[in-house]
Amino acid sequence: MPDNKDEYLLRVENLRAYYTSTRGLVKAVDGISFGIREGESVGIFGESGAGKSSIAISLLGIFEQIASYGADAGGEETQRLWKLKREARKKGLTSKDIGEDLPGVEGQVWYKGQDLLALDEKAFRKIRGDEITYIPQSTRKSMNPYTNIELQTAEALWAHDDDDILIEREVLRRVLQALDLVELGDVDIRKSLKPGEFSMGEDQRILIAMALIMNPVLLIADEPTTALDVGVQGRIMDAIHIVKEKLKLTLLIISNDQGLIAETADHVGVMSAGKFMEFGDVETILKRPGHPFTRAFIMSNPPMDVIRKIREKGLKLRGIPGSTPDMTNPPSGCPYHPRCEYAKEICKEKLPDYREVEQGHWILCHLYEELPEFEL
Repeated sequence: MPDNKDEYLLRVENLRAYYTSTRGLVKAVDGISFGIREGESVGIFGESGAGKSSIAISLLGIFEQIASYGADAGGEETQRLWKLKREARKKGLTSKDIGEDLPGVEGQVWYKGQDLLALDEKAFRKIRGDEITYIPQSTRKSMNPYTNIELQTAEALWAHDDDDILIEREVLRRVLQALDLVELGDVDIRKSLKPGEFSMGEDQRILIAMALIMNPVLLIADEPTTALDVGVQGRIMDAIHIVKEKLKLTLLIISNDQGLIAETADHVGVMSAGKFMEFGDVETILKRPGHPFTRAFIMSNPPMDVIRKIREKGLKLRGIPGSTPDMTNPPSGCPYHPRCEYAKEICKEKLPDYREVEQGHWILCHLYEELPEFEL
């Protein structure tokens, strides 16, 4: 990232997030670095299983809580690794100090000048859900089916009312304001309904309202249009645009939907196998991608406007060859080399440096300067 790191609201440095499985240690996020300036939108997109959602829950400080759930009932190796992790944390040691890869989160996540990963849970909780909020992927799994949306939308307000100063009338006003902001419709009447009485698109709007109720500084949206039809996706994107403009939010949008990324993001990180293959402004990444993976991913699942450009240029749509890497045993060298048509011996033997090839454009590739030009 640029040398003047104080310009970022959120700055992530060498983030690693590993979890245990029956097959071994899964390196879900493996050395990610990026920054988000205040008022900016950054998108992260890539294939399923790349580690995008693991970045989100790492930034929220809940990755280890989720990853270690049931660890004590796991196998001997799982128990050993988490025990070693707890001991290392107490001593302020990392995997590098121990000489062995450990589960959990390592690296630095700077927010307003403080490293979130260095905070205890009580201090982190004052930021999570207040200044940094989250829209999860699954609406049905993220809401209580037995509680009306007024109470669920208000939950964060009551949870963060440490000084016990809120009154019910003020809470109701803010609930109605948040639901109205996402244009739910008839909020005075429908606030008493339960989630099952809304469509999936409306559920997603309610989740956005829940994330906005605290007037956050940074909003993380994880696949906000997944499993929705095209018409509903458009309305959700409109809702995100509305709240960004009205509230001047800083956004982190995680998606494999190129259309959503193109319409909402200023900068984009392209992710595969736990790493950023490429990072840059949205125009460069989506129209003049430099990394072979970015090019292949765009060609494999493009929005309609890109399909037209591809056909005009006489190119063909095609899927990414091969299978995604096994993150318990990732390939040596560049993680994309087994599927890359341009790969050479150095790609198989050595991990490329994550380097800035032009101002603001970062890439993980040995062969960037040798690749044929590509433009959509």
